[in-house]
Amino acid sequence: MPNYDFKTLSPVDFEILSHDLIQEELSLTLQSFTSGRDGGVDFRYSLDDSGDIVIQCKHYTDSGYDSLLNTLEKKELPKIRKLSPKRYLLTTSVPLTPYRKDKIFHLLDPYIISTNDIYGKDDLNNLLGKFSFIERKTIKLWLFSLPLLEDLLHARIHNISKAELQRIREKAKLYVQNDSFKQAAEILETHNFCVIAGLPGIGKTILAEMLALDYNRAGYEIIKVTHDIAEAWDLNSTETKRLFYYDDFLGQSSVTEKLRKNEDQCILDFVHAVRDTPHTKLIMTTREHILQQAYQEYEKLNRDRFSDQKCVVDLTKYTRMNRARILYNHIYFSDLKPEYRAALLSNRTYLTIVDHRNYSPRIIKLLTENARLRDVPISDYSAFFKKSLDNPLLVWEHAFERSLSQAARNLLMVLATMPHECFMDDLKSAYHAYNLLYAKWYAATISPQDFQTALKELDGEFLKYDPEELGVIVSFTNPSAADYVRQHIEMNIDELNILLESIHYYEQLSIIWSWTATRKKVIQLINKNLNLYSEIMRRVTTEQPCRIITYIIGENKRKDYWAHSLEERMALVTKISISTKVALNSIVQGGIQFVESRIESGKFDRRGLADLIVALHKVYDPLSRIWIDKKMPSFIESLIVQPRWVDELRPICNLVEEEPEMFTKTMVERVALSLKRVAQSTLDDSYQLNAESLREDAEALESMAKIVSVNVQDIIFNLRLLADEKDEEASERDESLEYSYSSSRDAECASNEDIDSLFSTLTMST
Repeated sequence: MPNYDFKTLSPVDFEILSHDLIQEELSLTLQSFTSGRDGGVDFRYSLDDSGDIVIQCKHYTDSGYDSLLNTLEKKELPKIRKLSPKRYLLTTSVPLTPYRKDKIFHLLDPYIISTNDIYGKDDLNNLLGKFSFIERKTIKLWLFSLPLLEDLLHARIHNISKAELQRIREKAKLYVQNDSFKQAAEILETHNFCVIAGLPGIGKTILAEMLALDYNRAGYEIIKVTHDIAEAWDLNSTETKRLFYYDDFLGQSSVTEKLRKNEDQCILDFVHAVRDTPHTKLIMTTREHILQQAYQEYEKLNRDRFSDQKCVVDLTKYTRMNRARILYNHIYFSDLKPEYRAALLSNRTYLTIVDHRNYSPRIIKLLTENARLRDVPISDYSAFFKKSLDNPLLVWEHAFERSLSQAARNLLMVLATMPHECFMDDLKSAYHAYNLLYAKWYAATISPQDFQTALKELDGEFLKYDPEELGVIVSFTNPSAADYVRQHIEMNIDELNILLESIHYYEQLSIIWSWTATRKKVIQLINKNLNLYSEIMRRVTTEQPCRIITYIIGENKRKDYWAHSLEERMALVTKISISTKVALNSIVQGGIQFVESRIESGKFDRRGLADLIVALHKVYDPLSRIWIDKKMPSFIESLIVQPRWVDELRPICNLVEEEPEMFTKTMVERVALSLKRVAQSTLDDSYQLNAESLREDAEALESMAKIVSVNVQDIIFNLRLLADEKDEEASERDESLEYSYSSSRDAECASNEDIDSLFSTLTMST
């Protein structure tokens, strides 16, 4: 039998759980409604069709039995007498002994028929064991079970640390299930993959996390993809039921920030394979405007009807009561001082918030955290809340401009140019480079302790720290904080200049260049200072990496460095040279020579080399073209020769598709022969692959065969046939998932009185 204490549920959550359990236990269809503000602030009840049964819910986990008994006697008994039901039932989160039940029974006699109509903590746990599907759909209950947490960490969830899982648990308290959950779940069951798209802060990530954990509860292994879809492809082949979760798969600011060259095709091939594999699911999230940008920039995503399985999370999915309950949960579980709570309740401010055009769960969360309100007087809190909704970045601007030291602001600006998570020591190196230059620019006083002071100042509000084997990982607590800092940099060209001049890592250059809003400014700054280009190139081609990847070997996982290849680095610096007035200098030429050495050794990055070939092909400087034209044939030849598997074929095939003028008919025919050889080798080695991998390879071969006009349909057919056979041997699709949920309080048109009644329960703690 479960043993929940129900402390993770708000009073409204507890009421809904009680409603569902009692409805199943009595085999009745219960109607839920509120009695209004004058009928008792903590009184909720349901009636059967005859009006003879009243059920009351009392969530008194903190106040306990004595408070419950006192409330029943002083406040509720007069109301019960007025209603005069034939049968009265009570549910409470308080533990009840037989003696305690007898006292309640005698107090409420004759309305309670027997002590069996009094459901205490243990009785409700017994019903949860009896109706396990209700336990299953009440995520806030089982996610907080400690044995389950340990099981998740040690068995079936990868790329999610204990600290991150704990944060998910805390967010789950605030989660309000709505139609988006049901819609996304149905899409996943029908198509095996779902793209959750919506505005920033609208609830995409928490929806994906709740879906993933729900599938984990049903026996699925959860794998979080953190960098690109190659992480999913690279996992060892198994027949295990798996759900892949890829948050912000198109980046957080622009699609060019995230997708590497030809990754759109890799994603499509993976999606096609997942569609046909019953025991594999894929959830991807992205911001709606970036998804639309991707459709415009990546023809393959657009023409593939990629949007058919999109689940859009927008405000139309949040009913008025959904919004009210989200706000309610954030206030109920917050550390807000009673005076701040009272400010939101006075003059029914919560109604203005619920109906605001910029309503967003993320903004609600930020504005109900006590730490962010240090400089906001209680008298100004309601007005500040409304202004922050009018301008959603205001909450970060307020903290950034008024509450932080310059050392802390400098650290945030440096972190905005780093990968979304990086080791603290790497951030420290980049920070010191920026801080020294900042002091020189503004004749400011700095201290060797600035970094540690800034880390301490930003802990929790702006930044989070997760210990790993190789060091502490630093990241923003909230994507909107990174959004604000990036916007601040875009509007301050001097600070952008300092960031460019102090670049320490290749990743910083790559990220700044990906910001389309600042690219023109970057080009202007480099053109004004041509030595800046040379210095940046020297650093980004020699410094160690700061990008991180999670390696999974069996049950073990660890975070380590993941370097960008020299070919990839040379491709970017060449692209920057083309966009500016700078000719390719000796540093770049020296890097190209190292690329040649890597090709001769056979240890080179094919995707990076293809990017470099495209960049070099677009260089128009006459002097540079002399040596480029001499090297291009050998570069292309190295991609044609001896690709060993499907993934090594992609770069050359995509190059044929995108730059056909670079290839003769004979060269394309040689690529076709390589493809046939790899296809046959894949079929010969098919016994080593699972159904999902076979379908991935079949999809990739089919798309590449069209590019080079070669017929390998017989091999593709056999690969798919083998995948189907392996599926039959594996477990069948899990039919035990249930997504029904109580929506009795989430009516489309909740009245002001309904919302008033909901928020009236908060007055108990103000």
